[in-house]
Amino acid sequence: MKTSFKFLAIFICVLFVTRMSIAQDTTRKPALRLTHEMSPEEALHKSEIGKTFVETNPPAGPIRNVEEFGRMQGALVRYPFGIPLPLIKEMAANVTLTTIVASAAQQSTVLALYVNNGVDTSHCNFLIAPTDSYWTRDYGPWFESDSSNTIGIIDFPYNRPRPNDDEIPKRVAEMLGIQWYGMNLISTGGDYMTDGFGISASTELIWNENPALSHDQVAQKVHDYLGIENYQVVPDPNVNTSIDHIDCWGKFLAPDKILIRKTNPSNACYAALEAAASYWASQTCSYGYNYRVYRVMTPNDEPYSNSVILNNKVLVPFMNSSWDDSAKVAYEAAMPGYTVYGFIGQSSTPWISTDALHCRVMGIADIGLLYIKHIPLSGTQPCDMNYVINADLIACSGSPVKTDSVLIWYKVNSGTYHAVHMTNTSANHYTGIIPKQTAGSTVKYYLFAADQSGRRETAPFIGAADPFTFTTDYTNIIPVPDTLWFITAADAFGGKVTHLHNYMASAVVLQDVELISGHWPMWYVDSITTRNFPYTVNPGDSVYVRVKVDIPTDRNTDSFILDSLHYTTSLGPKLVILMFNPQILGGISEPRKGSLRGYNYPNPFTSETTISFMLPARGNTYLGIYDLNGKLVRLVFSGSLDEGAHAFTWDGTDNTGNKAAPGIYLFRLTTDKEVSVKRMILIR
Repeated sequence: MKTSFKFLAIFICVLFVTRMSIAQDTTRKPALRLTHEMSPEEALHKSEIGKTFVETNPPAGPIRNVEEFGRMQGALVRYPFGIPLPLIKEMAANVTLTTIVASAAQQSTVLALYVNNGVDTSHCNFLIAPTDSYWTRDYGPWFESDSSNTIGIIDFPYNRPRPNDDEIPKRVAEMLGIQWYGMNLISTGGDYMTDGFGISASTELIWNENPALSHDQVAQKVHDYLGIENYQVVPDPNVNTSIDHIDCWGKFLAPDKILIRKTNPSNACYAALEAAASYWASQTCSYGYNYRVYRVMTPNDEPYSNSVILNNKVLVPFMNSSWDDSAKVAYEAAMPGYTVYGFIGQSSTPWISTDALHCRVMGIADIGLLYIKHIPLSGTQPCDMNYVINADLIACSGSPVKTDSVLIWYKVNSGTYHAVHMTNTSANHYTGIIPKQTAGSTVKYYLFAADQSGRRETAPFIGAADPFTFTTDYTNIIPVPDTLWFITAADAFGGKVTHLHNYMASAVVLQDVELISGHWPMWYVDSITTRNFPYTVNPGDSVYVRVKVDIPTDRNTDSFILDSLHYTTSLGPKLVILMFNPQILGGISEPRKGSLRGYNYPNPFTSETTISFMLPARGNTYLGIYDLNGKLVRLVFSGSLDEGAHAFTWDGTDNTGNKAAPGIYLFRLTTDKEVSVKRMILIR
């Protein structure tokens, strides 16, 4: 009897050890598979979440949280998989696929599986580490760049008591050789999206899971660790669910685009989803205008918003339903130039409305990314001036930007693209100019840059397929035309007409009009709409002015003489250029001997230009730089000069020493006898 009991005891011990070995063999499928939601058993350990988390100091600012639709060098998945092999094959075709495995033996198993299914194993990498589940999006790392333009990882306590999963961001940081930072804010990747410009969004889950922190303290955390200036915490419109992840109904597609799912009016979520769409349509994006909201139809709560953007691809969970095609069309309409792929889930791990493709794949940011930070011109821009384009280039590879590679590519209406170089004006800042266009034009443009690491980047990310766009029109009170040409004697006798037109929606006060020149050549205003000032110019109205010239003759000489007529308005001065053919001007032959003939070189110029002229006689001389509104930008010289050649350099700064903005300027050279006004172009 004792012997039987002894053998029974040994058998039970062996059985127990065998079961424990099977349970610890992570190459086998666990007997109890975790779900996306917290299990009842896990709920008993909810208080342990974040308990041992060690917070670090944040990165040195300024900080930029890398957006999901930015440049990715890879993707992170876990074996056993929650995703189908065709999806893995598609991702590994262009980026490095990192698969988390539990052991070297499991790595061999997965590698053989990849080979047998046509996966490009030259793009495959493995991270050996224990895990609890395959939701790499939820526990995976968030990426940021710091003040030294170095990419690092921001980690947080995962909102599940799954300690192995919670350690993965540290292991990824070690694998990539980059800095790890700990932010003590319980969160999950499926409930977070960012635009790369300082706007991020989550549902109210972030508040509910951090009850010890006030709403302001939560916002301060994401500001300190991720550089987020505007943290949008919104209600979850998906009713009757407990997952509350933002990727189950919404997704940033670009800094100015958001996708929100749509359903039928009979669906319990309909009203809340429509309210969410209206809310985002009323919010200002990082580009300075309201978000462009795109909708994808999900009549049966299909998880189409739960997709992954991987560089120029969009990977969408398909449900093998009649609505899959419309989802593909919705993404293609929202994201021109991207290739949209759909994938059916595995029968063992199917896509569901609160757990699909996005939840199970985490993008790995390019740790040497070249980022072009640019706030685009948009809407209606004035047609009477050049369009200044500014951008900051952030080269995280440590390799210098190729300064001659930084370009603006633009086209007007249905024309072809033209390239304009941008100039490095300071540190990582570049400036360029798209020339002014006629009213009613549509201008499309994108930026390009390359660095010495071999990286080439565009902004927007997809480039010419979905460029930045603006239209041109009169948006101010504008002289039309802005130049009067006096070429013949008939022009001088009959006069030339310009009108100051108010293209705005509000009235403008005209305070004064220069009625006569105070120097040669002698011109005067012959007729004008009003001589009573101040005068109100209502929207759509104009003030007409006819200018005539005294003493016409047939004297021969060469270049045109320039002068200007000034309007003084409540919006500042406005300027009309007057161009005189010297052949029609007479009565002052002697003072014209040795004409000023002022010119500047180089023109256009980037930093400085030299203004040269010849004085016919000793006398008082004034040289000033003006903008196109007639405002004095820089007094270059005022005093007496001897007869002969003179030259002065303008270094592109104003009277306060600040750099003048790129654009068109006038230099006005005045002596006791003459005036010379010429245009010059400053580019940066």
